[in-house]
Amino acid sequence: MAMVIINGRRVQLPSNATEREIRRAGGIGQNRTLIRRTREGNYAVSPDSRVPAQDGDVFIDAPRRIKG
Repeated sequence: MAMVIINGRRVQLPSNATEREIRRAGGIGQNRTLIRRTREGNYAVSPDSRVPAQDGDVFIDAPRRIKG
């Protein structure tokens, strides 16, 4: 299990967490974009993807981007 931060709150996640597990742990709805923050930049987490979570990883959410 990895200790990660989701929207400022520390939670434990499996080492190979799914996008849905991260959303559930952080209380993030499907109408929001899940973002993983790293030193290199911010990356949107694709639906139904797996994320190799490590201690200290940071996740946030943001409103979905609508073009047009």
